[in-house]
Amino acid sequence: MKTPRQTAFSMNSNPVSRRRFLQTASLLTAAVMSGPVFAAGGAQRRKYDVCIYGATSGGVIAAAALARLGRSVLLIEPTRHVGGMTAGGLGWVDFGRASSIGGATKKYFEAVREFYASENIKTNGWSVEPHVAEMLFEKIMAGQNIEVVREARLNAVKKEGRRIRFITLDKAPVDAHGAPAPQPVEENFLTVEAAIFIDCSYEGDLLAKAGVSHRTDRESRDEFGESLAGIYYAAPTSDRKISGGVSKNPPLSLKIDPYVRPGDAASGLIPLVSDASILLAGSKSPVIQSYNFRLCMAKENFIPIAAPANYDPKNFELIYRYIAALEKVGEPLWAGDLYFNFSHEKRYSAPRLLKITRLLKGKTDVNNAGCISTDYVTGGAERYASATWAERSRIWRAHEDYQRGLLYYLQTDERLPEWLHHEMAQWGLAKDEFTDSGGWPTQLYVREARRMVGSYLIDQKHCEHPVAREDSIGLGSYSLDSHICQRQVKNGLVVNEGGFYARDIGKPYPIPYPAITPRADECENLLVTFCLSATHVAFASVRMEPPFMIMSESAAFAADQAMTEGKSVQEINVKKLISRLIDAGQFL
Repeated sequence: MKTPRQTAFSMNSNPVSRRRFLQTASLLTAAVMSGPVFAAGGAQRRKYDVCIYGATSGGVIAAAALARLGRSVLLIEPTRHVGGMTAGGLGWVDFGRASSIGGATKKYFEAVREFYASENIKTNGWSVEPHVAEMLFEKIMAGQNIEVVREARLNAVKKEGRRIRFITLDKAPVDAHGAPAPQPVEENFLTVEAAIFIDCSYEGDLLAKAGVSHRTDRESRDEFGESLAGIYYAAPTSDRKISGGVSKNPPLSLKIDPYVRPGDAASGLIPLVSDASILLAGSKSPVIQSYNFRLCMAKENFIPIAAPANYDPKNFELIYRYIAALEKVGEPLWAGDLYFNFSHEKRYSAPRLLKITRLLKGKTDVNNAGCISTDYVTGGAERYASATWAERSRIWRAHEDYQRGLLYYLQTDERLPEWLHHEMAQWGLAKDEFTDSGGWPTQLYVREARRMVGSYLIDQKHCEHPVAREDSIGLGSYSLDSHICQRQVKNGLVVNEGGFYARDIGKPYPIPYPAITPRADECENLLVTFCLSATHVAFASVRMEPPFMIMSESAAFAADQAMTEGKSVQEINVKKLISRLIDAGQFL
């Protein structure tokens, strides 16, 4: 069986470690180049049917679908790895309703189950080790007419009228931690011409450089009549839920002092608290939900988590005050507040400091939990989309430093409970995951960046009160889930701003085809599958990996049809597209 061709770098620089590469070598060999190559001003120039920017979970699914349809495909990835967040630490997949997931996405999660079944391990498919997820994505592409260019990123887009004519790429190897390089090692090393382009990146860089309208802010409550939109303040609480989702006690507001010298505003704010102005509730905001890394930790065969070079325990004073505030209201932190899906945590369903979720083979997926946790709330998520690569690199590394520092602080700070030191000291980074970056995930969890302003806008009403649509190309079903956007000071106390979680949105909602197409007067040969057209509130649901993968497969069929019909992506026969998607097993 053949592998997609690795261009620009040798197979030895494949992100799959040599050990893991050898494990899959029987499946992966060299492939035939799909596009003609010729020199253009010292740089290579290539031509394909379809160019996909972002070898994320969606990018891989789209590329494989197009290759099966007989199209030549180039898949471009700025990192060393394929699979995006699904292979980048998100081992506990937020899937919503399994009955809403069809097509190649369903087959991928079935492949997860089949892989572990071959090792006599039972799993529902929504729990997966990162290296297994990546191996399965590589396997999906194996033998297909797909070229993959890694460690390459977009430099420029050339349009002729309303069509993207070609794009140019910079060669930019990531650093030892997986973070983006501030500067490329070679500018414009590759020019790519294609009939259709698909933006499967988390950032939406291709749509932006193509001049497609987009947003990076949060809409006001009034703009589209969304109850969850705009500025929303909430005090940190003691909320702890027992199994079934019912609160053990009514949540109590926590009074956390934000000042260096408690009660003295003149002493300044402690770290992790913003001095941003308090705005009217419901008004729009430029600040979006925060990012983090989804860590894979283990108690055996692990790499200890050392303090970052810039570690200062004073940077985590907020954590101490949060834990102290829980003590004060009679809801003290305990070991069960760190875990999810563990035996000693059966009574509770909402961890309050960390969410260490049990995966397989003793490994975990570590995520944010509660109001103060692994999300780097003041880390600059709102700047990431429009940032230079140098600033993105700084933001990326700042998130790593924050999370490393947090975990080290929980293990060592003398003011914290001894049981917490002991509990945290048992954990480290899984040694056999992310082996080319020291066990640290190679994908920052960019929960939200740009959102296209496209031909159709998905909003809160669309998700909560779904209406059948003849142009549906897939379903979303996960709760409306936005992480905290800001941590501010109101009336002399710490407040959280912007987070919400609407547990049940009812039945699955359709995702219309026009939501992944730009406006016809802006670009006619581009499809956008992650940064699709949605409000911040609706995006809080549709951003999950399964619908992203679903949209990407549907975009592949649409791209193929646009080429076959000789039409723009907006003008294709949508009824025919829907029929083809149904034949492919997509649930609409």
